[in-house]
Amino acid sequence: MTVVNFVQGDTRVYGLIGNPIAHTLSPLIHNSLNKILGNNAVYVPFEVFSQGLKAALEGAYELNIQGLNVTYPYKEAVIPHLIDMDAYGKQIGAVNTLKKSEGGYVGYNTDACGLLMSLKEEQIQIENHNILIIGAGGAAKAAAMALSSQKAKKIYIANRTEKRAEDLAKAVQQYYSLPIEVLPLSDIHLLNDVDICLQTTSLGMHPQEGQSPVNDDSFFNKITVAVDIIYNPWESLFLKQAKKAGCKTVNGFGMLFYQAVKAYEIWIGQEISKDKIASLYQSLKKKLKENKDWKEGFS
Repeated sequence: MTVVNFVQGDTRVYGLIGNPIAHTLSPLIHNSLNKILGNNAVYVPFEVFSQGLKAALEGAYELNIQGLNVTYPYKEAVIPHLIDMDAYGKQIGAVNTLKKSEGGYVGYNTDACGLLMSLKEEQIQIENHNILIIGAGGAAKAAAMALSSQKAKKIYIANRTEKRAEDLAKAVQQYYSLPIEVLPLSDIHLLNDVDICLQTTSLGMHPQEGQSPVNDDSFFNKITVAVDIIYNPWESLFLKQAKKAGCKTVNGFGMLFYQAVKAYEIWIGQEISKDKIASLYQSLKKKLKENKDWKEGFS
């Protein structure tokens, strides 16, 4: 189907629900995919307030919106309104992608896949490596499930509230058999066998640049790879600390991009050419890294 520069009666509509969503980058990624694939479709962000979530989903279904992404704070809240979920969604207890089906929307979690694809893009090996995850929220859970599925040797989970870290460890071990150790965030400097550190909290994200969950810079001398799911700013204080210590650093744009690609593939029911994905990834990465205007917002 040939792409058009205006919306027609047969244009397929997709979107994003969340709050806030004013500065989301998701439309840039999805509408770029529409353009390079020649699909007559449009992707639009929808700000939804918590009291209207159920009505918004029902309205979207009646309006024949073919698919939705779900961002903060509704990745868990939408679950009661779905007719089914994929395996990752059930494991993680959260979804970020909805596909219209007979009788309602089916939920998927592409965050885990997006993380793994972004690490693969950066040639970061998970199997037989020890990994420290900082944080114990939804992003940490998606990361822990994804990394465990790739045969990580051992996972450490560090969080200010140990109870949440312990709950996350128990959730992961329901599905995967590997050693998981929980520790307070203040004790990560005691670890000496971590290969990869994954930062999943919001510390350091715009508009709170200049913050990091790691106060002791010497910690970074003990690891080889530092990953931060934040991409706004492009280089968080956490990544600046790691780079100064000589670590390989990766921000969260790759995870955002590849989870979007996976969601798009779910919606259209087919894989996208690797060449087209690679070309778009490099193009958007270059554009965002150089362009300062977009940095006023994130999703």
